[in-house]
Amino acid sequence: MTDNHSSVIKHVICIQDISCYGKCSLTVALPILNAAGLHVSPLPTALLSTHTGGFGSPHKHGLQNDMNAILRHWENIAFSADAIYSGYASDKQQLDSIICAFQQYPDALHLADPVMGDHGKRYASLSDEVELGMKELCHNAEIITPNMTEAYMLLDEPFQIEPYSEAELFRITTELKRRYQADIILTGASLSEHQLGCACLSGNEKPRLLMAERLPYHYHGSGDLFTSAFLGAYLNNQTLTQACQTAMAYTIQCMKFSHNASQSERNGICFEPFLADYIALCQSKSNI
Repeated sequence: MTDNHSSVIKHVICIQDISCYGKCSLTVALPILNAAGLHVSPLPTALLSTHTGGFGSPHKHGLQNDMNAILRHWENIAFSADAIYSGYASDKQQLDSIICAFQQYPDALHLADPVMGDHGKRYASLSDEVELGMKELCHNAEIITPNMTEAYMLLDEPFQIEPYSEAELFRITTELKRRYQADIILTGASLSEHQLGCACLSGNEKPRLLMAERLPYHYHGSGDLFTSAFLGAYLNNQTLTQACQTAMAYTIQCMKFSHNASQSERNGICFEPFLADYIALCQSKSNI
């Protein structure tokens, strides 16, 4: 939550798709960012009947024309934004609209989650043009949050199979920062088969590894949950590393509950029962 002694509520523009079934993207980001005490304006990139992981071929409707019309109206009413957070985009036109949004609000923090692939492979629905467009978008961001697959894609390097050495994780984060001139949160980083976490690189600091227990299940939308929880904590004045630890703790808690409740992995994570715990984590400013 925002400081109880301050009347200023930070405003976030959240640019992602709406999947009507299967928790991910906007249906995850909006409640988490709202719980963090933020005013959130969604800018949907596409409408999907379900997400693309495990439900066959979903109905998709791109909203790039609507995105442009919404941005024009927003420009006319001249509101400000403290942050812009972008995720999945299904075509180059949507990515162009996201870049326009970044440029329309130059004073905002720009966070790009370069959603392009997982497990060493690019998503089948994405083209070379989208990959190039996502790289261009990352050049316009101050924070990028790739997973390991996306990190190698952003560096134009062949995917390497885990586990990774500490030296390799440091090399990737350092090279991403050099190439994209952004703070880096590298997710899905592992040092062993029993650990999973992230590598963080902020400003002129040295890279930091944050590791936790590897859980033997994978919930769709877990990356959206982590990144949204990170941004909410970060905009509540936690450092980048503190916000990553907050997001990790919340994500792990929700994943364990979802598994114990026999929630289908493709349906997404049950994050709602622990929003109060997340709010408490956001309020914590303890040193790490």
